[in-house]
Amino acid sequence: MAVEWTITIEGRNEFGDVCRKAVRIDKSWERLFDGDLGLSIEDSKTIMAALQSAVVNHEAETYSLFRRVCPDCHRFRPVKDYTTRRIRTVFGIVEVRNPRWMLCRDCYPGMVDAFAPLREICPDRATSELMELTARLGSMMPYRQAARVLAEFLPVEPTETHATVRKRTIRIGERLNDQVAEEELHARAQTDERRQLEMQLPGDRRKEFVIIIDTAHVRSAGSNSARNFELVVARCGRGGRGEGGGRYFVTGSTDQRAIRDRALHALREVGYRGFGDVTVISDGAEILKRLPRAMPKPTAHIIDWFHIAMKVQPMQQIADHMARSRSGLSEALPAIDRDIRAVKWRLWHGRVDRAITDPPQWAQALEPVS
Repeated sequence: MAVEWTITIEGRNEFGDVCRKAVRIDKSWERLFDGDLGLSIEDSKTIMAALQSAVVNHEAETYSLFRRVCPDCHRFRPVKDYTTRRIRTVFGIVEVRNPRWMLCRDCYPGMVDAFAPLREICPDRATSELMELTARLGSMMPYRQAARVLAEFLPVEPTETHATVRKRTIRIGERLNDQVAEEELHARAQTDERRQLEMQLPGDRRKEFVIIIDTAHVRSAGSNSARNFELVVARCGRGGRGEGGGRYFVTGSTDQRAIRDRALHALREVGYRGFGDVTVISDGAEILKRLPRAMPKPTAHIIDWFHIAMKVQPMQQIADHMARSRSGLSEALPAIDRDIRAVKWRLWHGRVDRAITDPPQWAQALEPVS
């Protein structure tokens, strides 16, 4: 015994035109004993693919008809030819009618040229949602796994392979880089005008900005491959306690100018206008030491507390070892711990001079005997 479900999709535009499409789903009662209850993922793919086909065809036809009207004389443009175009969406590939219109002969006499209106709204032969989803999955997991996830839950074609995921991810990344570069260029041109609109308030913590930056070395999976590269990851935000949020950026370029431009763009998103106290916090890597020198003044550079503590910890271990290896110095261990904590406290509170110039009392006792 079987039941046939028919789903009718109806669309109506502002002129009253109606577009209908029917989708049929067959369900067998015998499959209930196997636990097949309700609609499956495959059934949902069939329904969404049919709905997507109806909507995309209607929108493509409407836009093509709209672009056929000449904006100057409001007459129909001549027809060059009709072809088909396959548009990839998150709910499958939709084949639509792809007309090409000639330029208006009355408005552009002597010019023989044609254009495809669908290329204006879908230049990649794929919707922006599919491009974004593919790039997002490709950035979070291996390309092959991302392709399998897309095929598992979406009615995509077998041609959506890991190579397609990789190309789309790289393409979206290139577009984001171009967008950021354009925004940086636009913001750099308006820096002088913005400075005139801002009032410099000395001691205002709202004018304190912090850049926390680090590098990550990405090694190639193959031992003989040379595709190793370094990433720069940073968070740019306001200084002071209670200031949350901030802007993040990642770049594969270690060029001093490229890092500076990306940092300035991120700082402008949180209110930086070319003046104020900027602090760069890093692990002391050589490529990051060059950033404060390229930033607008005043810019200070400090090493993050984790790497400072890593430099202090070996001092305590060496002092402990020397105290235990010499007779009569075991009673100095509590003083060593206390003085090491004092050094950390002075460094944490910015009293660098005292941390360097005030030697502990037990330091002379640990000096090597000549």
